[in-house]
Amino acid sequence: MARYAKSADVGERRTASLRLQLTPSERAELETGAAEAGTHLSQYVRELCLRRSTAGPVVARAKRNPEARALMHELTAIGNNLNQLTRIANSTKTTPQLQELRLATGFLKTALARVIEL
Repeated sequence: MARYAKSADVGERRTASLRLQLTPSERAELETGAAEAGTHLSQYVRELCLRRSTAGPVVARAKRNPEARALMHELTAIGNNLNQLTRIANSTKTTPQLQELRLATGFLKTALARVIEL
């Protein structure tokens, strides 16, 4: 690979640099991600920073934290339940049972309290 490879989408040389301070564990995490993606560290970091590629693993707090990931799925399910209740209310022009609404909002409050704790 040439030292100053042309960017595929811009057509200009990469001559500008960016200095970044990392902890050794952060650098190791990026190196591991680059190795798993089968690319150079600089290309991997560039794609993460510019979000050009979706092929590599997404490095985000919800992806690394299993509790956050489970909570994300729980919030999605609660949102789906609220959408169903809203759809019923709009189509029948009646309000859903108060007990169902209180149950759904209770789940939502509990999940949001856990989000704040994270």
